[in-house]
Amino acid sequence: MSALTNWLVRLGLTLSYVSCFHLVDVEFDADDTVLWGLSKYLPAAGAVIGVCLWICTFALCTLVAPPLVAGAVVTALWFVFTSGLHLDGLMDAADGIFSHQSRLRMLEIMSDPRVGNFGVIIGVLLLITKFATITSIYIHALFAVLLVIPAWARCAEVYAIGKFPYLKEQGKGKVWHDSTIFPADLIKSALAPAAVTLVTCVWAKEHAVSLIVVSLITLAAGIAASHWLTGKLGGQTGDTYGATVELSEAAGLIAASMLMS
Repeated sequence: MSALTNWLVRLGLTLSYVSCFHLVDVEFDADDTVLWGLSKYLPAAGAVIGVCLWICTFALCTLVAPPLVAGAVVTALWFVFTSGLHLDGLMDAADGIFSHQSRLRMLEIMSDPRVGNFGVIIGVLLLITKFATITSIYIHALFAVLLVIPAWARCAEVYAIGKFPYLKEQGKGKVWHDSTIFPADLIKSALAPAAVTLVTCVWAKEHAVSLIVVSLITLAAGIAASHWLTGKLGGQTGDTYGATVELSEAAGLIAASMLMS
């Protein structure tokens, strides 16, 4: 198997787990080992999700959809493309952290499949933020923004996976953490979002400086969120990985709306 073929297969595995695109027929619940070493492919998977959002936005523009309708559709598709995985993590993390209980009790609350008040509130606020920012960004800039933000947000996720201890003895997030070589995998993972940012800056050169700033803010916000979550819980879980992605994306979109509205 060539290096390119192997890379594509591993990317397909990653997308099959973190998105609605089931490209590889694998039972992840039956065998955790298939997830071994996949964290460095997360930003590339984010770039694929960004391309899908780009295509959908282009189709909506071609159909001359009103901005508010287009914003609502893109926000919904963003949720669909990720199978709600990251938003679910954010809501679970919010339930635990804002309970103001002990760290052990926070983890117990986060493990509860039921969503509490804080989870609903944070989830709704996140969706409103994405909708409002998407509808406020200049359309040509929005195409570029949708490409770079998902990729850099998952680069921040790789940082959280590799940098901090995993708090549970079991769980899908454990294999991601245990198989990540930090910081080597973080550096490898950054190549995909860096390439995407370079291409979009060349394509949308009038927004190049703003795109670089948005990329940096997206990454920095995710890193800051991972440190904050670790400070609250003492480490990371699968839920906090998802929360890092969502908070990172929201920060990037807010920055983009302020720079390119």
